[in-house]
Amino acid sequence: MQRLTRSALIDDSTLAIYEETVAIIHRCLPTSLALLYATTRRNAEGNLEWWTARQGLATPLSALSDAEQIEIQRKRQQYQDTIAGLIGQLTAREESKAAQALQTLLTHSQALDCYGVSGEPVLINWAIPEQTPLTEVVSTPRQRRFLPWLLLGLLLLLLTFVGWWFRASSLPDAALPAQSKTPAAVKDAWPKKTLLTQDNPSVNLAKRNDFGRIKVNLAWQQGQNEQPVDLDIAAFVKLKNGRNSGVEALSKYSGDYEKAPFMLLQKDLRDAGNKDGEWLFINGGQWQEIDEVLIYSFIYGGANNWKGLDATITLSVPNQPPISSTLINSGERNDVAAIARLKNVDGDIKVERLNSFFPNRESLAKHYGWNFEWTPGASKN
Repeated sequence: MQRLTRSALIDDSTLAIYEETVAIIHRCLPTSLALLYATTRRNAEGNLEWWTARQGLATPLSALSDAEQIEIQRKRQQYQDTIAGLIGQLTAREESKAAQALQTLLTHSQALDCYGVSGEPVLINWAIPEQTPLTEVVSTPRQRRFLPWLLLGLLLLLLTFVGWWFRASSLPDAALPAQSKTPAAVKDAWPKKTLLTQDNPSVNLAKRNDFGRIKVNLAWQQGQNEQPVDLDIAAFVKLKNGRNSGVEALSKYSGDYEKAPFMLLQKDLRDAGNKDGEWLFINGGQWQEIDEVLIYSFIYGGANNWKGLDATITLSVPNQPPISSTLINSGERNDVAAIARLKNVDGDIKVERLNSFFPNRESLAKHYGWNFEWTPGASKN
C-alpha cells in the first residue's frame, strides 16, 4: 500500500462511513474495479489519508502528459461502465443497499480527483461527510449495532450534497452557471455530461479570463461495415482579426496551439485500430482572439455513409461538464458532416449542434459562408 494524499481531521463516526463504503466496494466489486477507488485511513494526528494498493509512481492527473491523461480517462470510463453493469446485477439480487451506495458513488465519480498509478486510474476524495450531524449517532453501544445501516442512509445524502461541494469549492465563480453564484445548489445541479440534441441544440459557457486547454475528441463505432472505418476530425477557424484558417490532416495542416489559429490537430492516431479516436486541441487562453470554430468530420475509408457509426464528439473544457453530440443520419451517401460550432458571443463560448451532411468539404464550407479556395489532389499519405 502507498499513501496518495492526506486530508482533513476526521472523527470516529465519519471514519466509520468511509470504512463501511470501502467494505461495500471490496465486497461487491472484483479487485480490478475496486482499486479504482482509493481506501481510507486515519493517521496518528487524526487526519484522513487516501491509500492505494496499486504499485508504482503515483501522479495527479493534471501533472501527466496529454497522451497519459487520455489513456487514464479512457480506463476510468471503462471501469465505471463495468461498475454500472454490476450495480444492475446487485439490484436484480435485491441487494438494494449496496446497489444504492455504489450508484451514488458512481454518479459522482466524474467529479472526483484522479491519480495515475502505473497507467491505472485511482480516485480520491470520493466522499467528505460533514462531521457535526453524525456525532450523535454513536452515543451508545446499542446504537452501534445499527450503525452500518444508519450510516449508509446518511452516506447517500451526504455524498449527494457534499461530494460536489468539495470538488467545486476550489473553482472560480466564473466556472459556475451564469444564473446564480449560490455554491451548493448550483454546483449540485451540474449534470455529469451535457448532451446536445435536436431538443437541446446549444449550450453557453460563461466568459472567463482563460478557458484552459479545450479538448475535442471524435470517436465512432465500426457498425456493420466489413472494412475498418476511418474518420477524420477537422475544423475551420475564424479569428477576430478577420483571418480564416483551418486544421485538417488531409490538407496537411495541423495548426498551431500557441499562435494563430490557436488550435492543434493531433496526428492521425486511429486507422480503425486506436480506440481513443481523434483529438483536436483549442487554446482557451486565446479564446478572445477567436470568433468562431466549425468542427466537422469526413469518412476517409471503410464506410459508404454515417449509418451505424455513432460518430460522437466530446468537448472537454476544464472545470465544466463535458459536452457531447452524436451524428444522426438516415444513411444517404454524404461523406462530410458538420458536427458542432463554437461561437464567441461577448466572450462566452456558445456550443451549437449542427448535424448537417454534405457530399464534400467545398459544399460544407460554402453552406456556412467560409470563403476558401480548394486545391484538388489532397491525400492523407
